This record gives sequence, C-alpha cells and structure tokens, in this order.
Amino acid sequence: MKKQWVAGGLGIILTASILLSGCSSSTEQLNKKSDGAGGGTKTLTFWRAGTDPAENAYWKRVISDFEAKHQGVKVAYSEVPFGSDMETKLNAAYASGTSPDVLSYTLASLAQRANLGQYEPLDAYTSKWADKSDMMESVVDTGTYKGKLYGLGFIPDPRVLLWRKDLFKAAGLDPEKPPANWDELTQYAEKLTKKDGATTTMAGFGIPTATGWTLWQSFVLQNGGKIIDPETNTPLFDSPESIEATQYLIDMVKKGITIPNDSTKSNENLFPNGKAAIAYDSPAAFTNLQKDHPELNGQIGVSGPISRKMKSTFAGMRLLFMSSQSKQKDLAFEFMQTVMAKEETWARYKELGTPVVRKSLKDDYIKENPVMNGAIFDAVTYGQGAAKVTYSGKMYEFISLNLEEAYYGKKTGEQAMKDAAAQLTKELPNLISK
Repeated sequence: MKKQWVAGGLGIILTASILLSGCSSSTEQLNKKSDGAGGGTKTLTFWRAGTDPAENAYWKRVISDFEAKHQGVKVAYSEVPFGSDMETKLNAAYASGTSPDVLSYTLASLAQRANLGQYEPLDAYTSKWADKSDMMESVVDTGTYKGKLYGLGFIPDPRVLLWRKDLFKAAGLDPEKPPANWDELTQYAEKLTKKDGATTTMAGFGIPTATGWTLWQSFVLQNGGKIIDPETNTPLFDSPESIEATQYLIDMVKKGITIPNDSTKSNENLFPNGKAAIAYDSPAAFTNLQKDHPELNGQIGVSGPISRKMKSTFAGMRLLFMSSQSKQKDLAFEFMQTVMAKEETWARYKELGTPVVRKSLKDDYIKENPVMNGAIFDAVTYGQGAAKVTYSGKMYEFISLNLEEAYYGKKTGEQAMKDAAAQLTKELPNLISK
C-alpha cells in the first residue's frame, strides 16, 4: 500500500538565531569517521530532520542501495527532531568540527548557515551534473542564496487550494469550478460562510488569524508584492501591493468569513477539521480530512494557486546540504546525486507520496493522479518559501503579530504593515550582527 505523504515542518520552522553550545559525546561518536583502517572503509555521515517511521524506512532503503553500489562505503545515518533539537545538535557538531557530510534540513536554515560558512556551495559540483537542467527552476531558485547554489530541494511542501464540493452544491455554486481570482474568492466565501447569530460556524475561507504569515505571503506575492530585499535588508512588505493584499484579508476577516484560528496548531487548523469550505493548505489536509471523514471521499476539490497580478502560493522545501567541513565532498555529492536521480525521485514519490522536482517526470506524475498531482506540480512551479534572510524568524514574528492586531480591528492594513516594517528596521542592526 502506498504510504501517504504528511507534510510537517517543511520550510515553516524559522530559526531566528544560532545558539552555540558545546559538543556532546554522542555527536562525536556519531561523526567519528574511519581513517582508512579495517579494510579502507569510508564512512559518510548523513543526518536528516524528522523522525517519522515512513521516511525512516525510505532512507534505510536508499542507504542500503547506495552502499551496495559503493563497495567500501558505509553511511552513518541519524535522524533528529525538527527545531531546537536539530539546531543544538548541529551547533555542537560545527563547533567541534564533526558536522555531518550531508544534511537533510529545511529552507529556513539556508541563509543563516550559508552566512556562517557551514554549508558548502554546490556550483562546482552541479556545473558537471547533467541532471541539473532537469530540475524545476523554482526548486533550483529555492536552494540558491546570494547567487550560489547551496541546497538541492527534494521534498516540496506546497499550499494548494482546497474546497468542499458538497458545500459548493448546497450554496448553489458549481462544485467543479473553484474561485479563479480575488473577486470570485470573496463572492464564493460570502456564500459559503455559515453563522449562528454573530458566530461563524463554517468558514467560507480559512484565514489563520494567528501565526498567519504563510497565507498572507501568498496573497502579497499574488498582488505583485515582495517581502524583503535581501541585498539591502530593506523591508518591502509595507509597499502599496502588500498593503492592498493585507487589507483584502482583513476585510474578509471583518465580515466573519473565517473562524479565529492558529493554523500551526493541528486542533485549530480549519480545513482538515471540517470547519472551512475553502482553504490554502498542504496536500496532507486533503488526505487527513477524507481519512477522518470517509463520507467526504470525492467531495473535496483541489487546484493550484489563484492569481491576481500573478500566480503564487507558499511552498516550503526540504533540501540536501553538504557541510563545508566534509573531508570527502566528492563522495558526499555522489550521495546527493543518488537521492536526486530521476529513478530515485520517482521511487520517493511512490514510497512516500512526495512531489517530484524534475521536469521530465511531470507527465508521469500528473497521469498518476491528474487532479491532485496536477495541482501540486502547479503549486511547486509557482510557489515560494520563506524569505532567505538570517532574521526571517523575527521578521515573520513582527508580521504575524501586526496582522493579528489588524484582524481584531486594532489597526488598518496599512498601519499593520508600516508598524511591522518599522519594528524590523529598528531591530535589524542587532539581528544582522548576530
């Protein structure tokens, strides 16, 4: 039976600062490399963020295949929970010179660790890698920082548009026709919203009112706005395009189109809990809602992002990074190539359900599941992840807090964005110096 891909922590975990700590003996033991004794065995260390059993089984299979094709090579594999556990372990390893040769981690780590010189630029390796031209442009761009390629994206985490066909029918809407633009989204959401007095019981459109920056970013980009200029560290989210997108969302919240929620908390996330008629969410929300409510099988629609001035959506990414401390970089890139190979990309989709990242697999991928996979491929093509700056965590914290105040009527969209930009600008000298 094909395992279902469940997104979690892909590109959303934003680390505001690097906390240096001492090296633990377990980290030293994990990274202890062979000096050639014992038959000349080489040990390649590989860490991945995450602890789910399905991916554990996948990596053990990949490693077994790699070792079988590379006689004399052993891959020392370790998995570490996302967030502070991985950060602490990596800090200790880099401080002691025992970092893993290859690391599977989130986009959020890219700017910080590339700036610290901990991630190895891959351009010298990929310039001789014929398969690079088959990688989706958005995936290559995601792993690029300050003109250099540092990460190979291999597990995208896009947000697709989901809707309830049964609720569309009940509201007199065509269940096979989702909203295509902002005007239609507003019209549909108003018709789909259900209330008990002044209390919304079914959100016409699920808008996170706390920690809501991912949805907000999608709408800013759709309106032609930008988040930050990474070269000058200038906030751009107080531009007219951003303010207009912000006010659009605020106006819908004021109409009671959503139910107050924090989408990062599974018990509050509206769509998979059956409390929203339309939402931007991960493909896992589609799977989870049908799993928990089998009566809705066939009643959930899915498509790629809507557009205003342009198509866009949020798309996190898990990437493969090479440590600059690695003493066997050629072998490390050989392992990375193996994971990124066309056959392995397809095997990963079949085993884990993860989206493909190679252009040549588009037709086969969509043929497997035309509606869902077509929407996912579209979302990965037009998606963007978190801004690649070292202070992204703090920046999105300012944005989310000001958004929340605006959603509760304390600020206009313009004031919220200007306040967030001012707060970030004030803190930037401290954030950049860390």
